[in-house]
Amino acid sequence: FMEIARQNIRYVSKIEVQNVLFVLSLVLPFFGIFVNYYGMWILMFIAGFLWLVLTRREANAGLMFLWGLEFEPAPVDFVFFGSWLKRIIKGDVKWSNNPLFYLLFVYILLNLVQIPLSISLQRAGFFALVTVYTISFAFYFSGYIKDYDTWNEVKRFYLIAVIISAMVLAVMILLLYLQGRLGRPAGFFKDPNVAGAFISTGALFAMTRILFGKREEIGKYLLMFLFLLISVVLTFSRGSFLNLLSGIGVIGLISIFVRRSKRFFIVLSIAVVIGLISVPFLLETFRQSFRFRGLQWYDIYGRAMAWRAGIEMLKNYPLGVGPGQFEIYSIDYQKSVGGPMLRLTPSAHSLYLRVLTENGLLGFGIFLVGLSVAIVFGIFELFRSLKSNEAKFQDIAWLLSSLVGILVQSFVIDTLHWRHFWIILGFMFGLVKLKNKTS
Repeated sequence: FMEIARQNIRYVSKIEVQNVLFVLSLVLPFFGIFVNYYGMWILMFIAGFLWLVLTRREANAGLMFLWGLEFEPAPVDFVFFGSWLKRIIKGDVKWSNNPLFYLLFVYILLNLVQIPLSISLQRAGFFALVTVYTISFAFYFSGYIKDYDTWNEVKRFYLIAVIISAMVLAVMILLLYLQGRLGRPAGFFKDPNVAGAFISTGALFAMTRILFGKREEIGKYLLMFLFLLISVVLTFSRGSFLNLLSGIGVIGLISIFVRRSKRFFIVLSIAVVIGLISVPFLLETFRQSFRFRGLQWYDIYGRAMAWRAGIEMLKNYPLGVGPGQFEIYSIDYQKSVGGPMLRLTPSAHSLYLRVLTENGLLGFGIFLVGLSVAIVFGIFELFRSLKSNEAKFQDIAWLLSSLVGILVQSFVIDTLHWRHFWIILGFMFGLVKLKNKTS
């Protein structure tokens, strides 16, 4: 009896510590905006360390801090590195037999093998290790999610990070406006494109709940969707719009299949009306409408030239130039195909072009088959859970639409090292392996 009591005391203590750290984490972004920017990051590292050491739910801290990715390594990276160590020490690492993970493992090995073949060994080594790290999120969460309680918990912390990101972004652009300064806020992200894409996943979650959830919850999720939709608009990211619209298209197809199309078109009509009113106003107010008036100079003489350079690079190096080497080769190739009227940008600006040129036809084939396997398994699980587990069906619909949105955006943005891309993939396969029982 005393042993059981001691175990219960320890368990309650850990839960209480997590609650304290959770409240602190909610306050931190606004502490950073209004009180002390650098102090916020220091406190994030401290909170992450305490969460890692004092609780058994260290993954929650990593998800909670996804709103803070302005520099690297970010606090979330230290938390997840420590989380991996804890799982390895405890022997809590299990291999998934899903074909996707065999393909991802082969792709990781290919990146490591290509390091000695690269021009810049230092950059190749660093880039390959970062690739291994980000892809490891898919492995981590596919194994971490062992039951529906764990799934609901990690889902909740992920969505809290999305909402925090949207709130921070809204506060920042309001402060910029009041100070008479105009620009594209990114929240505590390095790039507005990443911030907008991350928030888009939350907007897609809200839409799945509106369409497939309980009627009494429609109002709550409609407000959530509209708030996150406006937050995506405030990033003024065309790629994020493309991401969100693609995800909404997937949800629309699912709603037609399950005969919820009426609700979908009602929600879509509301979103369109609000969008037609708010988007032009926001674009003009913050002087960002030029971004949506056709192709810009940057697109024609920057992004497009980088793509042309990548095609020429592939012709010369069909086996790939090695991880992280696109930026080293691309400038000379751009000059050779574009002439003097260039706005040179060394980046690939496309996930698929980067993988194709750096890892070659073989690496691209492995990567593409892996992504195809992910989509096929997601669709199969969607149909399988349609009648047996409504909650699981809603979550798979959300994750599948989010994944498709990212993959569509990946045509114009290099998303290889987006943490939330691989987290979403890990979420989906962690959920896929759970039995279809009512949760």
